[in-house]
Amino acid sequence: MQVTVFMTALAGTIHKAVRPHIPLIKFRKGGLTELVRGAPQPIAAAGPVITGSSASPTPPPPVLEEWQVPPRYRRERITEEEIEYINRGGPA
Repeated sequence: MQVTVFMTALAGTIHKAVRPHIPLIKFRKGGLTELVRGAPQPIAAAGPVITGSSASPTPPPPVLEEWQVPPRYRRERITEEEIEYINRGGPA
């Protein structure tokens, strides 16, 4: 009985020592539950949405073909040794 009282008093002391804190990580609105369920889909209107301005829509950015990519961003050539390694499924 005396041990239980001591443990309860000790637990109360430890609980008082822990102070509330401000988390350093900030999550996006919705958190994990929204990722699991999927983001809510906006309701599409029957026709195109026209705003008050007369500005034309911006064109999409151009798509680079493989031959247009600068050399520093291109993939390195795969050697015959690497091709054999891939074809056999890893280390032999």
